[in-house]
Amino acid sequence: MLDEEDRRRKERLLQAWADDLDRKGFSNLQVNLDSYPVRPQGFAEHIPDIVATRKDGRRLVGEIWLCESLDENDSMFSRAMSYAYRGDVVMLLVPFDCLDAAEDLVREWGLSSEIFVQAILD
Repeated sequence: MLDEEDRRRKERLLQAWADDLDRKGFSNLQVNLDSYPVRPQGFAEHIPDIVATRKDGRRLVGEIWLCESLDENDSMFSRAMSYAYRGDVVMLLVPFDCLDAAEDLVREWGLSSEIFVQAILD
């Protein structure tokens, strides 16, 4: 579970990500923030941080994973798999400090062609 400081950090990063996707022309933007008008819908178990439609029409499902969350390997795997199996493009944003560890996890899962890992600055 995230402490208050990590929760605020994640909210700040999520807002910046949503703003970036909006500037890049993504549509149907849904963000899992209380302050955002449309929150992600249609997910039975875990609600992702962000959902948007790319210019090519494919749905992007994204999550911010802080370094602390990499220890939750089983729950992270099931969430990522549920998104990938739906045909979504999955994007994981992680801090530079744990980028290698996150990329190693995705490779270990055998999903490197379905899930993209990118470092975030904050």
